[in-house]
Amino acid sequence: MNAQDLNGFEQSIINNGADLSGFDKSAPFKTAEEIRRDWLLERIGKFTASEFHKLTTAPTKKELPVGAITFTGEKVVEMLTEFLEEIFVSKDMQWGIDHELEAIEEFEKRTNFKVYKTGINQELITLGKSIGGTPDGLIGKDSGIEVKCPKSTTHFKYLNIANQASLKEVCADYYWQIQGLLYITGRKNWYFISYDPRFKNKAQQLHFIEVKPDKEDQKFLIDRLTLAVFYRDYLLEKVNMEFSEEINLVKVLRLLKVGRTKLARLRKSADFPKPIKKKPLLWRSVDIESYAIKKH
Repeated sequence: MNAQDLNGFEQSIINNGADLSGFDKSAPFKTAEEIRRDWLLERIGKFTASEFHKLTTAPTKKELPVGAITFTGEKVVEMLTEFLEEIFVSKDMQWGIDHELEAIEEFEKRTNFKVYKTGINQELITLGKSIGGTPDGLIGKDSGIEVKCPKSTTHFKYLNIANQASLKEVCADYYWQIQGLLYITGRKNWYFISYDPRFKNKAQQLHFIEVKPDKEDQKFLIDRLTLAVFYRDYLLEKVNMEFSEEINLVKVLRLLKVGRTKLARLRKSADFPKPIKKKPLLWRSVDIESYAIKKH
């Protein structure tokens, strides 16, 4: 459960009592902090949709721009450390968290769509091992939604977004997030939704536009993601090799779970790592581990 769901659960107890019939009694109850930590761990080292815009600056460059290189380095640090940075939640951010499901309900009323995979049921959808995104909700088999509940001055700005071209101009970060999610999920359209119940005119409280895949922009995004994944892996391999432990023959046999005869045969193949020293035989542990992973 996130903070929004916990608040709703607590309020239901206060108002009416809680229906516990749907709870899985065998599953341990996770705190909001544990859920948040799991959410972060699942995304470590991955390039996720909410951050795709960091890779899209300087579009005329064929190589990664400076900002994208810095961002890619941050992904390497995530993979090399056990530290999870605390996410600061401002008053405006908490407002957005607290009103997201309300926004979805209003969107459903306005459109007659049924949205699923929302709130605590949201799921990270991955493309390979390094790329992914979490939709705020899905509609049928072809659509999805991205929901924002911003401060009123920002919502006022969003009210003037008429189509995906203006979304790209006004909110490039959300535009690239949605194009990425469209590509990852293979869906045909997405809805950008802005909601602010503080507006007096009910018609102005909810605003949304439809976004469709832009093949040219998606190709540009995927090209940048490909470069970023390659550069991330290069940096990771470089630092691992530089600080890799040196292991002897006995440890190699243990890691590969083979005997000396089998190892002698393996060493004759071109793809087996060369030892960094012959007397005594020593290998870099990262080389042997990489070999083992590839063979399995």
